[in-house]
Amino acid sequence: MYKKSQILLAMILFSVGAALGTIGSISLPLGLGVTGFWPAVVVQVAGGIWLGALGVLVGALFPFVSNTYAGAPLIVSFLYLPSNIVQGLIPYLVFKKLGLDPALRSLRSLIHFLWSGVFVNNALGALLATFMIIVSGLHLYANPYMFARTWFLGNTIPMLFIGPLTLMFLTPLLERVGIISRKSS
Repeated sequence: MYKKSQILLAMILFSVGAALGTIGSISLPLGLGVTGFWPAVVVQVAGGIWLGALGVLVGALFPFVSNTYAGAPLIVSFLYLPSNIVQGLIPYLVFKKLGLDPALRSLRSLIHFLWSGVFVNNALGALLATFMIIVSGLHLYANPYMFARTWFLGNTIPMLFIGPLTLMFLTPLLERVGIISRKSS
């Protein structure tokens, strides 16, 4: 069961994710809501790590808002749903299974964050999104390789630079106010 403070955090993450997703989607657009810079992925990953399944759900749903504002048809958000789930789910499962520290206070936690929350989740997300668009028959604004590469880089770059800072600075605050509990690795 989630505490009221965690539900409030989920609502805040949804709003921040929708805003960042919209800004990112229109910043360097490739088409169909895909961009060369999508900082909202930080919300997907951090939300999953902090709130577990609720955070993953938030990370899967806020793109429906940001994609709509970016001009993508609603069907595109449904097609991206598996990708958006995976991008928050993989780091959540890794952090939960290994008992890692969300504040990245250890080298072990940082290394697992980098492979699960920056590279593997976004590579799989890019492949799934590309596959879903191809099998749907929707017109790609670029070739599939460029589409997947742009998705991957557009998510990986903000995750690499903003993700660790977000977790390092906000996790201790969330722990201090009792929204999440401290993990040590």
